[in-house]
Amino acid sequence: MKKLFSVLLVFLLCITGGFAQGGQESSSTVAGSSLKRLSIGTAGTAGSLYPMGVAMAETITKHVEGIACTGEATAASVENVRNLTSGKLAMGISQSEIAWLAFNGKGDFEKRKADDLRSLFSTIYSYIQVFALSDSPINSIQDFKGKAIGVGAAGSGGEMAARMILDYYGLSYDDIKPQFIPESEAVSALKDNKIAAFICTHPLKSAALMDLTTSAKVKMISFTDPAFYEAFPFWTRFEIPAGTYANVDSVITVPISRIIMLTSTKAGLSEDEVYRMVKAIWENREEWGSVTASVSKQVVFDTALAELSVPMHPGALTYFREKGFTIDQSLIPPESR
Repeated sequence: MKKLFSVLLVFLLCITGGFAQGGQESSSTVAGSSLKRLSIGTAGTAGSLYPMGVAMAETITKHVEGIACTGEATAASVENVRNLTSGKLAMGISQSEIAWLAFNGKGDFEKRKADDLRSLFSTIYSYIQVFALSDSPINSIQDFKGKAIGVGAAGSGGEMAARMILDYYGLSYDDIKPQFIPESEAVSALKDNKIAAFICTHPLKSAALMDLTTSAKVKMISFTDPAFYEAFPFWTRFEIPAGTYANVDSVITVPISRIIMLTSTKAGLSEDEVYRMVKAIWENREEWGSVTASVSKQVVFDTALAELSVPMHPGALTYFREKGFTIDQSLIPPESR
């Protein structure tokens, strides 16, 4: 009977111990030492950001004592910002414009300002691209009026960008038939003539866009108006070379921004922990730098602080200063002044 009681007691301890591990960020004790478990919010599994985040998490786990990190698929920028400010994520990616809007309490973040966000480093570019079929009457954003337009998944960073673009050209969702679908679904919908065009924030020559441009004749809309870039200072003018996509034989001018890696003052991370994680990532780039072509070409040390849109975390600030970077005053966080 005593033996049976002992077995049951061990079983119950195992169960309650398992329940105690729930939650996004937690600590556990392994071999007498505390292990902090962290998550990196990435994006959907189809692009570059998910494999990059997973590989960076593995590098952190391998090289930073006391921390076990995992990369998680998410709905990207807006969801990551929300989970960072609530303390559910330790790190997460965001389009730089979404981070800027959140930090400054602008746009959709007017009632939920997120000035706790802190930059760590820059990653790949996000390209705002607009596609229509080549025989379509659509040649400008104003031509969207009255038509079914793919604007991205509801509440996503891409959808927020689509709204800003429509607003600049004097349109709203009341003027079009907005289709709240992700880019992969928008590609199929355009090929099947279910939508007239779509706006997307995707890397150049992503799998979805290559599928579209190799299986259908398309055209793209250029954003050449200098006033457009004055209205949106977080977007940079970029020229997509002619021939990047099949049948698109002219240079296409588009707005681009950086995808930046963020943390939050609410993430429960010390300055030393952030310093050690950022150091581990950049001093072991060979472990994650070749996960996709975009990451290999664009996530490089020389431009690690390019186009950051919110102040840096003190731990990241210390690391990059040690490496000889000159830090713009706008990136110095209040706690480091």
